[in-house]
Amino acid sequence: MTAIKKYRILESKGLWIDKKETSPKEVIVSFGKSSIIISDDDAVPLDHWNFNSIMVTHKNLTRTTFGLGLDREEELIIHDEEMIEAITMICEQGKISKEPVLKFSHLIKSLALLLTILFIFSVPTILRLITLDIIKPGYETIFVRSLLEKENLVENICTKQNKTEELENEIVRAFALKTRIDISITKSSLLSPLILPGGLIVIPFNWFKQKESRKKFEKLLKLTLKSFEKRLVFIRFLKEQKLYTLFTYILGFEANFDLTLENYYVPNDPKILDTKNVLNISDEQWVNIRNSCLN
Repeated sequence: MTAIKKYRILESKGLWIDKKETSPKEVIVSFGKSSIIISDDDAVPLDHWNFNSIMVTHKNLTRTTFGLGLDREEELIIHDEEMIEAITMICEQGKISKEPVLKFSHLIKSLALLLTILFIFSVPTILRLITLDIIKPGYETIFVRSLLEKENLVENICTKQNKTEELENEIVRAFALKTRIDISITKSSLLSPLILPGGLIVIPFNWFKQKESRKKFEKLLKLTLKSFEKRLVFIRFLKEQKLYTLFTYILGFEANFDLTLENYYVPNDPKILDTKNVLNISDEQWVNIRNSCLN
């Protein structure tokens, strides 16, 4: 049998040049399953060429010359048209076979692997989106405040005055917020104000003693509104949670959420709390907030 089904046996005469500057030797060329065999007149094999390495080096109307590449000196000259056609066909098939062939089974495996990877990487996002849908904007404050009280993360909160609550309500109405704003002043020593999930702003009382504290407070309110836009702070809070915690909560079981205050400090960068583009408040509201812890 040969590599081409229509031929059980395919042989022809040819001229074989073993090395350059040597005379061509008359040989018998036999077409096999994976190579051509070059033999002398007594059928003694002289060489065999693998189909994958054969290439056409020269061709005219009467003969075709085959070789094994530019770095090989051997040449095989054939006049028989049927043999030329067979070898040429195999050469062309060899070129095609050397190109990457994406089999259907490989495609399915690759697609399955890709989907698995996408699923693994999308699980955190899916869990966060489900949790975000369960905890509606109006419940963020209750949810986060319960964590603060449970862990005693923020203590010594000063009594809130009426004017402070009035300011909170004004902000919610003016900006159509889905979460309420909760401004809390604490006597505890904090590095800087905290912008927490759920619309919570916790400000250390000593922070009001700095220069231009009113303008900086008004800027803090503006920064807070931007942070709460599209629930960005709460989404960041969910990103800090373990996937197991989110999964447990979604299933309806008690879950231990973590709230790391260090992640919510307003950086001590003058550019962040500059006195431009502020949210103006009344004098009475400002005095009320600044003196919250004096009562």
